[in-house]
Amino acid sequence: MPMHASEEISKSLQPHASINFEPAFLARLPGGRVFGSGNVLSPDGLTIAREVSPDFGKPFEAHWLLSYKKIRPPIHLPGTTAVIATTLGAGYSHWLLEELPRLLALKPDDCETLIAHAAHAYNREAFALHGFAGKILPAKREAHHRCEQLLVPSLGQLIPSTVQALDEFATPLRQSSSPFGERLYITREKARRRRVANEAELWTELTTHGFTKIHLEKLTWAQQITACRAAKVIVAPHGAGLANLVFCQRGTKVIELFHRSYVSPLYWQLATLKGLDYRPLVPPGNEPLAQTLEANRLDIAADVAQVRQTLLQ
Repeated sequence: MPMHASEEISKSLQPHASINFEPAFLARLPGGRVFGSGNVLSPDGLTIAREVSPDFGKPFEAHWLLSYKKIRPPIHLPGTTAVIATTLGAGYSHWLLEELPRLLALKPDDCETLIAHAAHAYNREAFALHGFAGKILPAKREAHHRCEQLLVPSLGQLIPSTVQALDEFATPLRQSSSPFGERLYITREKARRRRVANEAELWTELTTHGFTKIHLEKLTWAQQITACRAAKVIVAPHGAGLANLVFCQRGTKVIELFHRSYVSPLYWQLATLKGLDYRPLVPPGNEPLAQTLEANRLDIAADVAQVRQTLLQ
């Protein structure tokens, strides 16, 4: 459990303190189908491979595909195709922690075609660094393919070997130094959701402690990796940018800001695996802490005095 968390946060995180992981696998499915952003179907299209086709935040019996009526006929793909796309892999955090590990499970010549998210520069950098030079089919919600041979790596799991593999994979992209200093504030002021409602007040405080504000969406992947590698203190609202904790050095202090209705264990777990000094903060209130999916969109009110005290500890 995080050493410096409040009693109510520790209590809310306790159910996530132990996780059972299944062994990694690389399955071969002759005639297998891929629908949408990585959902794997049986050759007849009637069965979903649930282990690699999650509908995040929902039980499997509520999977959106079970009641979907608009599946178009599949397009045939000859040869060997591998699917690494995950349902939410269009977003950076899910891509880095779930989709990229699936790419690392493949050798560059394991397949001729790869179904993956490929819209961003960091996607393409990863393919080049990995060495895959075949055809890439961008993952799309309505796409439907039937593969002569389908390779299906297991989903990326947040375990020590995965975290180490991701850090080592990105080593060639690290730059010699970071222009952003050792104290970073990762802002979400340009995001559509989960912004810090009182960011002006928070930023006034952080400037007195020598922080640099960064917009990760404006940086190259190499710059993001380098910035987090060099950081000694990171303050950020809950968001995808904190997936870059995978590149931090042991002992980095991380202060994550939450809304009381959405306290996620994800980056606490990642920080624990990396040996980081993780400190979650929620504003005071009477309502119990929760992880309500709909509340993931709500803006966060930072308790500036709480942040100040945590920085000085």
